[in-house]
Amino acid sequence: MVKKSDKRGEKRITATQASRSFSRLLDQVEAGRRFLVQRRGRDVCVIAPPAIRRRCASECLDLLRARSRVLLDDGFGADLLQVLAQEPVEERPSWDS
Repeated sequence: MVKKSDKRGEKRITATQASRSFSRLLDQVEAGRRFLVQRRGRDVCVIAPPAIRRRCASECLDLLRARSRVLLDDGFGADLLQVLAQEPVEERPSWDS
């Protein structure tokens, strides 16, 4: 089914191969593999897992504020601080340079 690897780690397959083994192809995509599909020797599309969109804490707070009020237990603040401490710090561009 697989022809060769692309520079981005995508495996090249023909449209015919993709259609004949679509269920197996989806299983592999679900496991994280990417495929470049060709038709008549030309690249047509990439079949890949969806991009994972990460949210920063401020976006999460905005989502929470938009919801109806809930009662929080006494340990919520400590739990939140623990979760935030485990989050990676994002590099931000220096606007001075």
